[in-house]
Amino acid sequence: MVKRLLFLIPLILTSLQSQTVIGKYAGEFLSIGVGGRPLGMGGAYVAIANDVTAGYYNPAGLAKLNYPQIALMHDERYGNLVNYNYAAVAIPYGKDYTFG
Repeated sequence: MVKRLLFLIPLILTSLQSQTVIGKYAGEFLSIGVGGRPLGMGGAYVAIANDVTAGYYNPAGLAKLNYPQIALMHDERYGNLVNYNYAAVAIPYGKDYTFG
């Protein structure tokens, strides 16, 4: 009886510990986002995307640009394991058109 308990107690404790480990999902780097203003707003930028980063959040916002814009971003995460680079160019053409 004692031998069974000595065997079962560590088995139960290790199985409980393995169930309580909370990890991140594998594709977290896909939700990093771009731009200082959108990231400063916590990613809540879809409705007011009115600069060159609108191409990432809401491409319809590119139509209302008044002047050419360039965005460059470099982000290192997870102890330099993931490097995230972003570059965008938007050039207004006419009143309601933008190339970007």
